[in-house]
Amino acid sequence: MSAAWLTEPVHASAVALALAALVWLLRWRRSAFALAALALAWSLLWSMPAAAAALRDSLQGAYLGQSAEGLPQADVIVVLGGGIGRVSGFDGGDADAPELAGNRVAAAARAWHAGRAPAILLSGGPSASTRGVSEARIMADALVRLGVPRDALTLEEASRDTRGNAELSARIAVERGWRRAILVTSALHMPRALQWFQRAGLPALPLAPQAPAAAAGEPWSPSQQALDDSAQALREYAGLLLATFG
Repeated sequence: MSAAWLTEPVHASAVALALAALVWLLRWRRSAFALAALALAWSLLWSMPAAAAALRDSLQGAYLGQSAEGLPQADVIVVLGGGIGRVSGFDGGDADAPELAGNRVAAAARAWHAGRAPAILLSGGPSASTRGVSEARIMADALVRLGVPRDALTLEEASRDTRGNAELSARIAVERGWRRAILVTSALHMPRALQWFQRAGLPALPLAPQAPAAAAGEPWSPSQQALDDSAQALREYAGLLLATFG
């Protein structure tokens, strides 16, 4: 059983209920009731949209509303794979198109066109959804459609996780003489990513695209979407702890 599995509120509650059953069999009845109540309350809490939004904002709030124009000059823009979307979605060639407002590749293109850095480093190996093609290569194709020349792009195609993104990007940065980076990833993922890049020796300035709008609905009415959003934020907190103390 991995730590990531336990960040799902329902999974954590199931484990706690199993422990409560064991405690009941040991005749510690009050402890069993307390543990069972806590298990049910845990999943109920994180199924509330208001609680899910507060949890997510505690991670991403500091990185929302940024613009490339407000950043200082850097040597390279580093873009992490994930949440890229289909390459055909960039066919319009306009990084400022409303439908690309929350896309990290479009955010990197806007930063490059604003002259924030002369180079873009794309970091991400193949994933389950890319059918053997690296995320870096998919992002490169998308950036070319947004007007960034290929000779401005460097691909890092071996990383499989955020730690790998940071360590392999830092290695390339040393080879190229890049000292200051702008890091582009989702606002929710940014705290963990910044920590790994700091540990790898490539401190970075954060640039997060616009976050998706929160699901509509009553703030205290349980929903599956809120439960999924909470699980994603809890995974990020677990990853941040690992990046900080692991």
